[in-house]
Amino acid sequence: MKKIIFFSIIIIASSILYGAKSYSILSRGLVKDNSTKLIWTRCPLSTDNKPIYDFQCIGEKKLFTWEEAIDACENLNFEGRSDWRLPNINELQSIAYYHHYVSGDSNISQVVESVFPNAVTIEDAGKFWICLLEDSCYTHYWSSTLKSQEESIILDFNTGSISIGNVIHLKAVRCVAGP
Repeated sequence: MKKIIFFSIIIIASSILYGAKSYSILSRGLVKDNSTKLIWTRCPLSTDNKPIYDFQCIGEKKLFTWEEAIDACENLNFEGRSDWRLPNINELQSIAYYHHYVSGDSNISQVVESVFPNAVTIEDAGKFWICLLEDSCYTHYWSSTLKSQEESIILDFNTGSISIGNVIHLKAVRCVAGP
């Protein structure tokens, strides 16, 4: 019986220690997800259709329609790569970190903040009513996954929830490359 308890404790401890997401920050602009081997833009796209190029991702996010998001990622030439694309919903959800609660002025996004800083800023989270009234949202990120001709599946990095967004509405963009 003691052996079963001992091995159960080892299995639980291993899953806690090794079950967390593992990332490699490749540069100021790129992150590699070590479990999926996908390469991500560390920051969302900005007004010049390139990722914000700052270690803390401080800068102005640009909001895109779904078609503009597809084009921006496909035409992105960044950090020596030109194989960028808009992630599908499974890829986008793979960087969501659902193991913490939003708490005050920090830790307000559902990603690992040290890897994807400022994915959701306090100002972004405060624009909740704009998301509802104008369908323009800084916390929602496009995926390439379509539900219909007029709707794409989106991920809210503030709450971690997925929902449907009309393709003509404005959302934030993070591009992916790799396998």
